[in-house]
Amino acid sequence: MTQGCFDLYWIAADAAARGQGTGRSLVAAMERVLVSRAGRLVRVETSSQEAYGATRKFYLAIGYIEEARLRDFYKPGDDLLIFTRRLEQSQQAEH
Repeated sequence: MTQGCFDLYWIAADAAARGQGTGRSLVAAMERVLVSRAGRLVRVETSSQEAYGATRKFYLAIGYIEEARLRDFYKPGDDLLIFTRRLEQSQQAEH
């Protein structure tokens, strides 16, 4: 129902593999595929709970921005955060 917009629904790395570039590599590979298919935007949703702090830092570190916040979405005090990254054809060579 969108033109060139995609959702990254779930990504996870084993605790022993965290911090070694696995997540970054997976997202970069996904973005290359999306760019080759005329993708222009990736959307990611996560929670504002402290347990998801590393997740939020990860997306910010790889170039995603916090696009929106729906307060008390999951439960009172637990907001839904929406991160996005705009894709460009030049990213195909970037990763």
